[in-house]
Amino acid sequence: MSAYIVEMGFWLRAYDGVAVKADSNARAIEKAKAAAKISMESADHPEHIEIGERREGTIAFIDRITTGGRRHPAIEVLKFDDDRIRDAPPD
Repeated sequence: MSAYIVEMGFWLRAYDGVAVKADSNARAIEKAKAAAKISMESADHPEHIEIGERREGTIAFIDRITTGGRRHPAIEVLKFDDDRIRDAPPD
């Protein structure tokens, strides 16, 4: 029986928050959009990651391990989960 290495990827929902000051709802929305863009582009950890709701899975690759520990590609980029991101109810 052969051994295989399986590498997969999936989406996680992440949540972050900031405080903004504004003199109107319209200005608050404008500032919120700017803050969200900065947060999404940041490499910092968000406040919360929803690990119980993994979505849209893809197997990046499956490699077969042979004698001497050599890896031989078997499969690349295999979708195995339905795209549930767009079907998720709004928060």
